[in-house]
Amino acid sequence: MKKVIFVILILINSGSQALSPYEARYALNATTDLGSLKVGTADFKLELNGNNEFTFSSQSYTDSIWKKLYNYTRYEKSIGSLEGNIIRGRLYDIVEIEKDGVTKNNKILINQNEGFVIVNNDKKWGSDSKIIVDELNLYLALSENLQKNPNLKEYSFHVIDEKGIQLVTFIKSEDETISIEDININSIKLTSPELKISINVSEKYNYIPLIINRNSSKTRFRLVLTSFTPR
Repeated sequence: MKKVIFVILILINSGSQALSPYEARYALNATTDLGSLKVGTADFKLELNGNNEFTFSSQSYTDSIWKKLYNYTRYEKSIGSLEGNIIRGRLYDIVEIEKDGVTKNNKILINQNEGFVIVNNDKKWGSDSKIIVDELNLYLALSENLQKNPNLKEYSFHVIDEKGIQLVTFIKSEDETISIEDININSIKLTSPELKISINVSEKYNYIPLIINRNSSKTRFRLVLTSFTPR
């Protein structure tokens, strides 16, 4: 992990852009009936093309040794663009399987110009906001906002899921020192009551998520960064 952190420092000190392609791996920890366990891995990948369009994907999965006791899988893909420091999503896919049941299986089309979304070619919701993000590219939008307005105490977004569009606010807490592989990092903790999620980021590491704490329908998950590769 020390080598990984060193790579990130070189990237940022050389003047990295706010939205830069990368791959990151996280240890996936779950709080279950058996206690808090490292049960698997989560992989994130951000790809860009020459028109500031992006494909952001993630895959969380349980290691084979745990599958009989606890099975969790989550696939996400978000396609959109960066326009004037604003993340504008167009398509979001998510499949989530917990234990033996599918908890989410959604395809969401986002029409940013007209302010509406269509879920699974069925439900349609409108919004007064012309900037709508999904559960995955929310991480990119938060990073962009932190870089553009680092002194704000709250950051708000209109977030779409299968239940509709809701206004979500991340509240900045006091700085928090976190430890990753015995390396202490001064981080900013942001918490969203609506999403039941907290994220630790650091200006030094370009505001990518270092730790993600998230509650699903049945379990509490904690993702901790273990490797980072700029592309």
